[in-house]
Amino acid sequence: MKRAVLILVSSLCFILLYDNAYTQQMKYCKMVGKSVNEVIKNFGKPAHQDLSNPSMKCVFYQTKSSRAAFIADENGVYQIQVDLSYNSEREAKNSIDDFLGDCGSQSYGIDTVAVGNYSIRAPGVKMELTLFENTYSKKYEVKFKADRSENK
Repeated sequence: MKRAVLILVSSLCFILLYDNAYTQQMKYCKMVGKSVNEVIKNFGKPAHQDLSNPSMKCVFYQTKSSRAAFIADENGVYQIQVDLSYNSEREAKNSIDDFLGDCGSQSYGIDTVAVGNYSIRAPGVKMELTLFENTYSKKYEVKFKADRSENK
């Protein structure tokens, strides 16, 4: 009985953590055009920040499975770069599929550039999403980059 409960609790934790990683991807792309203060409000205290140049502010976040950088000018965040790390190719592909599904439901334009490489367009944003196998760490990484765009 204890073993069954342990397995159930472990499964629920995995699902919640996986869902949180997916939810984070959508939160990242919504930050384009927002102020650095808005980024900090949404993601919390950054691991590092460079606010020394008022015309180009950078904030960085890092966890065990992700790295994110937000670069902003006086008009808000103009570039976001995120690396998400997964233990298996299946986890990484599921994350990509869920993110692309949500992008599609919001009528974003999605082009498949190559296997595991996507170009996504939304009003005011152009994004690139790439699946990368890191042979050194033996993990799969989803590399996400979003840039402010003049397309509305």
